[in-house]
Amino acid sequence: MNIPHLAALAAERFARRPWRVLALAMALSALSLWAVSRLPVHTSRQALLPHDNAVAQRFDAFLDKFGAASDLIVVLEGAPPDELKPFADELATALAAEPEIAQATARLDLRFVLEHAYLAVTPERLGTLAGVLEKFGAGAIPEDSSQVDATLGRLLQWLEGAPAMPAAGIDLPTVEVGLKLLGTSLDEWRRWLSAGEVPAALDWTRLLAGQGGSDIANDGYFVSRDGRMYFLFVHPASASEDFTAIGPFVEKVRAVAADRAAKVRAAGHTAPKVGLTGLPAIEYEEHVSIRHDIALVVGSAAGLIVLLILVVVRSWRWALVIFVPMGLGVLWSLGLALVTIGHLTLITASFIAVLFGLGADYGIFTSARIAEERRRGKPLTEAIGAGMGASFQAVFTAGGASVVIFGALATVDFPGFSELGLVAAKGVMLILVSTWLVQPALYALLPPKLAPLPAAASAGAIEPGRMPFRGSVAAILVAGAVATAAFGIGSGYELPFDYDVLSLLPKDSESAYYQNRMVAESDYQAEVVIFTAPDLEEARRIAAEAGRLGSVAKVQSLMDLFPPDADARALEARRIGELADDGFAVRLARLAAIGLPEGTFGRVRTILEKGGDFIDQSQELAFSAGHSGLVAALEDVRGRLDAVRSAIEADPVQARERSERFFRMLLSAAERGVALLAEWRQARPITPAQLPPALRDRFFAADGTVAVYAFPAKTVYDPANLDRLMQEIYGVSPDATGFPATHQVFSKSVVESFTHGTREAVSVCLLWLALVLRNWRGFVLASMPLLIGGGWMLGLMALCGIRYNYANIIALPLVIALAVDYGVWFSQRWFDLKDRSLTQINRVAGGVIGLAAGTELAGLGAITLANYRGVSSLGVNITVGLLCCLAATLWVAPAIGQLLDSRKKP
Repeated sequence: MNIPHLAALAAERFARRPWRVLALAMALSALSLWAVSRLPVHTSRQALLPHDNAVAQRFDAFLDKFGAASDLIVVLEGAPPDELKPFADELATALAAEPEIAQATARLDLRFVLEHAYLAVTPERLGTLAGVLEKFGAGAIPEDSSQVDATLGRLLQWLEGAPAMPAAGIDLPTVEVGLKLLGTSLDEWRRWLSAGEVPAALDWTRLLAGQGGSDIANDGYFVSRDGRMYFLFVHPASASEDFTAIGPFVEKVRAVAADRAAKVRAAGHTAPKVGLTGLPAIEYEEHVSIRHDIALVVGSAAGLIVLLILVVVRSWRWALVIFVPMGLGVLWSLGLALVTIGHLTLITASFIAVLFGLGADYGIFTSARIAEERRRGKPLTEAIGAGMGASFQAVFTAGGASVVIFGALATVDFPGFSELGLVAAKGVMLILVSTWLVQPALYALLPPKLAPLPAAASAGAIEPGRMPFRGSVAAILVAGAVATAAFGIGSGYELPFDYDVLSLLPKDSESAYYQNRMVAESDYQAEVVIFTAPDLEEARRIAAEAGRLGSVAKVQSLMDLFPPDADARALEARRIGELADDGFAVRLARLAAIGLPEGTFGRVRTILEKGGDFIDQSQELAFSAGHSGLVAALEDVRGRLDAVRSAIEADPVQARERSERFFRMLLSAAERGVALLAEWRQARPITPAQLPPALRDRFFAADGTVAVYAFPAKTVYDPANLDRLMQEIYGVSPDATGFPATHQVFSKSVVESFTHGTREAVSVCLLWLALVLRNWRGFVLASMPLLIGGGWMLGLMALCGIRYNYANIIALPLVIALAVDYGVWFSQRWFDLKDRSLTQINRVAGGVIGLAAGTELAGLGAITLANYRGVSSLGVNITVGLLCCLAATLWVAPAIGQLLDSRKKP
C-alpha cells in the first residue's frame, strides 16, 4: 500500500471541495469551543500530585476533618509594638467577620490560658507556689513606709553577713534559673533608668526570656524573635486550594487590611506595612503570574509566528495556510481534553504555547513542498495533492515521533507530567489531522503567490559548495560534535536540582520575601507539619516527643491544658486561689501607693552596693565547690547589677523617679497576677467543648481527632533539611502529614518522573524513527542532529550553572519532541535531492527548517519574558535546546550526510 500516494489523492480531493472541508472544520471548532467553555482548569498544587499513595491520602483525610491545612499569614511591621498590637487586634476582628474567612488569629486567648494555667503548671511548681503564699502570706507585705524600711533593713543585714557555703545537694538548676530571672529583672530596671523617654509598660519579652513564657511575654501575640514583625494566622472558610476559592480569600484579606491601614492614616497615625505569605499567598501569586504569562505567551507566540511568516515569505496567505490549521488543531485538542482527561492544570494549560510553536512546523513543511510542485508547473489542485503526498512521510515521521515522545511522558507517575503527555500527544495528532485536512482546502481557496527563485536554483544547476565537507574535514567536524555532545550528556547527569519552590516565584514576590524572613527571624513558617491523634493520651505523647526534636523549632498543641492528673492539679489550684484571696491584692495596692521616698531609695542604693560584695563572696565559694555554671550565672548577675548602679549614679534624681515608676508597674502587675490566682478558687479540669471556638476548631475535629502542629526549624526547601525533618517526624508518628510530607513526595516524584520520562522519550523516539524510516542511513541522519543538539543543550546548561527546577525539568523531553522535526526533514530532503549539491540541499532544506525553528523560537522565546521565574526558566532551556538542535542540523547534519554518501558533491 502506497500511503503517500493515498495521502496525495485525499489532499487533492479536499482541495477540490474546500468549502465542505472548511464547513466540517468549523463544525468541529464550534463543538470544541463549547467543550472548552466547560473545561475546568484545576489551579491547585494538589491537582499535580499523585493521590494513590498513603501520604496524599493522609493529607486528604486531614482536609476532610479540619478543613484547609494552610493558613494565610499576614505580616505587620514598620510600627512600634504599642501600635502594632491594636492594629493586629482590629484587623483580626474585621477579618473574622468576612464570609470567606473561618478564623483570624492575632494572639493566643491569654485570659483563657492564664485562667486555666494551673493545668499547664507541674504539680511541683503548684506546690512551691502554695508554699510561698502560705509562708509569707499577705501579712508579710509592708503596708507603710516604716515597714518598707524595716524590711529593707533586714535584707541589708542579711547581705552584710557572710554567704553560706553551698551544700553538696544544692539544686543548681533551680538556683541558676532564679539568678537568670533576677538578671532579667535588673536588665528591665536599667532600661527604665536609661531610656530616653519613660517606658509605657514592662517589657515582658525581656522579663520572661528563657522562662518558657514567650507567648505570654508578647501578650500572646505571634511575633518574630526581635519583636519587630507581628503575624496573623488567617484560616480560609473553604478547604479548596483551587484559585476559585483561594483568589477571593486572599483578595478579601488584602482589601480588609488596606481598609484598616487607610483608617489608621486618616486618624493621623502611621499605618504598619502589611505583607502576605504562607501557602495560600504563594499559590495566589503563582496563579496570577502564570495566568498573566499564559496570556502574554499565547498572544505573543501567535503574533510573532504570523509576523515571522509574513516577513520571511511576505504573504499573508502563506501565514493563513500555515497558521489556521495549526490553530484549529490546538482548539480541537483542548475540546477533546474535556472527554478524555476532563480538566486542565496549570502545566497542561501552559502547554498551549508549545503546541503553537510545534504545530506550525507541519504546515511549513507541507506548504513548502506544495510550492515546489507548483514551481514545476503543475496545476494548483494537482500540486496540492503532490506536495502533501511528497511531504507525508516526513511529516508523519516527525509528528509520530512527537506523539510517541509525549506518550512516553504519559506513563510517568507524576500526574503533572503524565497529563501533560496525554494532552500534548493528542494535540499533535489533531494538529496533524488539521494540517492534512484543512490546509489543502485553505490552500486551494487562498493560493499564496510564489516568490521567484535564483536562476541557478531554478535551473537545477550544481553549485560549488561553501563548506569543504570532504573526507577528514567532515569526519573531524562530526567527531568533535559527537564528543562535545557526549560531554554534555555526561554533564547533564550531574546537573543539580533546585528544590526551592519559592525560587520559581517572580523576583519581587512578596510571599517569598516574607516566608524567607519568617524562617530566618522567627519560630514560625508556613510549611507546618501536622500530627493527628485519636485521643488525648496519644496527642500528649506526640507533643512531648516532637518538642524534643532538633529539626522542630516550635510545637503548637493544647495538651498542656489536658494533663492526665488534671483533677489533682485543679485541687491544688483551688487551695492556691484561697490563699491568694487572703488580702494580697489590697496590700500590694497599698505598697504601690507608698512609692519610693528619698530615704527608702537611699537604702535601695546601699543594698545594691552590698549585693555586689555578697555576689563576689558567693562566687568564690561556688568556685571552690566546683560549681562553674553557678560562677558564670553569678558573674552575669553582677554585671547587670553594676549596670543598674551606674545608671543611678549618672542621675540620682531622675533614677529615683524612674525607679518609683518601675516598682509601681511591677506591683501593679503582681496585683493583677494575684487577682488571677484568686480566681483559681473555681479551678476545674476542662473538656475540648469548653475551649474558645478558635482554639477548638484548630486543634480538635468533630470526631475527636486531635491535631498537633510542629514548625520546622529550617527551610523545608533544602532536601537535606526536609529528609532529616521527615525522618525524625515519622519516628514520632508515621501518620504525620502537612506540606513538608507532601512536598517530599512531590519533589521525589518530579525527579523520578523526569528521569523515567526522558529515558523513555529518547528510546521510543529512536525506535519510532528506526521502524518508520527502515533505512540505517536515513535513521542516522534523522536522529544524530537531535542527539547532538540535546547533548550540547545539557553541556551549555552545566557551563552556565543552570539548575533544574520543578518547571524547567521538563524542557529536555519537550526539546526532543520539538526538534526531532529538523533531522527528519533534512534526512528526507537529503535523499530526495540526490542530484543537488550540498549547498543546494542546505538552501532548500535549511530554509524550511530555519523557518520552522523560527516559528518555534518565536512561540517559545516569549516564554523567557514570563514574570513567573519557573516559566521563564523553562523558556530559556527550551530556547537553548532548539538553537543547539538547529545548529546541529544545519552544520553537522550535512557533514554526517557527506560521510554516509561520499558521492554527494559539496
